[in-house]
Amino acid sequence: MTKDAPSYHNISRREWLVVVALLLLAFALRTIDLTRVPPGFHNDEVADALITESVAAGRIAIFFPENIGNEGLYYYCAAPFVKFVGDIQYALRLPPIFLSLIGMCLVWAVARRLFGPVAALTAMAGFAVTFWTVAFGRIVLHVVMEVPLAALAAYAFWRAREATGRRSVALYAVSGAAVGLAIDAYTAARVLPFIFVAFGLYVLIAHRSEWRRTWGGIAIALIATAIVVLPLAVFLIQNPQDDQLGFFNIDQPLVELKQGNPQLVIETSLNTLGMFAFVGDPLPYYDVPNRPVFDPITSILLLFGLSIAVWRWRKPAYAFVLLWFIITLMPGMLSQPAPNYTRTLGVQAVLFAVVGIAVAALLKRWRHRLVYAGLALLFAGNLAWTAHDYFTVWPSTDTVRFWQQAGLKAVADRLQADPDTSPVAVCVPDYLIDEREPWWYPAWRHMQVLLHRPDLSLRYYNCVDAMILIDGPARYAFPDAADVQALEQFPIYAQFLKQAQPQVTTLPDRSGMIVRADRANMPIDQRLAEVAGGSSVGPAPEVGGASINLPIDLGDRVQFLGYALSAESIKRGGSFDLTTYWHVTGDGSASLTTGLPPQLSQFTHVLNAQGEIVAQQDGLSLTSTSLRAGDVFIQIHHLTLPTDLKSGTYDLSIGLYTQVDGNRLPIVANGQPQGDRLFLRSIDVTP
Repeated sequence: MTKDAPSYHNISRREWLVVVALLLLAFALRTIDLTRVPPGFHNDEVADALITESVAAGRIAIFFPENIGNEGLYYYCAAPFVKFVGDIQYALRLPPIFLSLIGMCLVWAVARRLFGPVAALTAMAGFAVTFWTVAFGRIVLHVVMEVPLAALAAYAFWRAREATGRRSVALYAVSGAAVGLAIDAYTAARVLPFIFVAFGLYVLIAHRSEWRRTWGGIAIALIATAIVVLPLAVFLIQNPQDDQLGFFNIDQPLVELKQGNPQLVIETSLNTLGMFAFVGDPLPYYDVPNRPVFDPITSILLLFGLSIAVWRWRKPAYAFVLLWFIITLMPGMLSQPAPNYTRTLGVQAVLFAVVGIAVAALLKRWRHRLVYAGLALLFAGNLAWTAHDYFTVWPSTDTVRFWQQAGLKAVADRLQADPDTSPVAVCVPDYLIDEREPWWYPAWRHMQVLLHRPDLSLRYYNCVDAMILIDGPARYAFPDAADVQALEQFPIYAQFLKQAQPQVTTLPDRSGMIVRADRANMPIDQRLAEVAGGSSVGPAPEVGGASINLPIDLGDRVQFLGYALSAESIKRGGSFDLTTYWHVTGDGSASLTTGLPPQLSQFTHVLNAQGEIVAQQDGLSLTSTSLRAGDVFIQIHHLTLPTDLKSGTYDLSIGLYTQVDGNRLPIVANGQPQGDRLFLRSIDVTP
């Protein structure tokens, strides 16, 4: 043991009892109501869940490019849970729970090794009940692996300083390897090696007699780090596009700093330093927006602990903690928005130990029952504050429910428990039906995580601008629709489902509605007959010929059944709606596969006399790959005419095409090809 290390004794039975009690409390906070809170899965959680499932199925990679790029270590730890635990939602949330508890034990070990049992128990108590640590002990994110590995690195490093010979060398190597593994787990951990280097410089200045031995150990640690990180580093050097540090301009403060403008870095740094007392993470993903980490009293204790550490900076333990505190906050200081509770996770390894320094100093100065009572009251208050905000306030916040897709989860939970096997059409907003799979994952990807019912056939559509009517009895899910009055706002319910004497189920917490109805009881046949009778359809001019009879086949995949115009005479600058009706034929088989290609879209063009497009709308408000043979779907296009459009008659043309390549579905009528676009009734534009 070095001369500056604190003295400590074997752990007493009383201390063990407190440790066990805190672990049980922490376990309870991280497992209670696990299927309700968080109220769903955030997009980043879905990405990590899908990667974990792919690893469980045998996928191997050092870095996963999905979402905005993810280091791979966490997924190999989480995959066995997915493979062997039955309930997928529990399986996904178990690894963060265990990692959080392991991290908590290591935080206690670090604080005890550096500052003794009082500081250690304080650190453990804070880690157990603080909202920040509780939230990240329940979410499905690969970032949660940073804290236990960082704490292990700190513990092994300090043990190595106190050891000699081969034992010291081994511990330095373990510390470096832990840092390397942390980097293999999360991007923000890349700052951890700088802590060792900064501490080495500190020793060179303040304890010159120890610099050779210290730098020898640091060299061992850094070599171990480099060896562990080498495969990841090689991959990222060869594939720099996968390491998306500039996503959503997250790195803008650093970019501007490199350009000589420090203003943004100053702002993000102040916000990051203030997150413990004055400001909080503005994002609602894993915290109540703008909620600081600590209450005012704990914030004062943190400031007091930092002041003591600065005052005692010549003692290596205090200098080490100060350096760790500052450097692990740098990913938050150099990025936006700030503060950010994800990119600053590394500070948790020593954060609560700093509070423990203050508590130890107070108890050393005043060993009085009132002080103990005050600390107990502070602990109880933080426990109550966290429990209230995490289990009541946070999951009920509208922005949280939006980002966590709470309504979609409520629908999935109901479908999972319902033995009914009838198909389901799920109404979701446009950004959840994008089949291109952009950064934001579509609804069907969310349902891969939320629902494990391979016997259910699911369709996804936006029921404001589209309708899907499934052949036979089916269920129509409306996530986030609180009551029947909310259902009335959707055209599909008001025009069709309501007329079919439906069975309506309200989901818990007014988080959605599920309507069961039979298409045979809907007025769809009458509507289609009316539409067909009033639909005049002709071929494109380049094809020629007379009008075409309905239904019209497109690519042996889908039939055009007719259309309706909200107006045929429109003032220039005015708007009108075109409603088109379609029937999925697919490949004609009875299987659950469909002949519709992915990313299918409809174009609607308003054309002048020269055939030029003067107004248009493209899109299908549904996922074409979810449709099945026999489905009828209806699309509403809203078109606005230019204000400077000349008066006169304008043609209206429609067709279907695939977004991925722009290829249009060919039209066949009366057994003859008819080009790739249809001409509807003309519209008159008036002044």
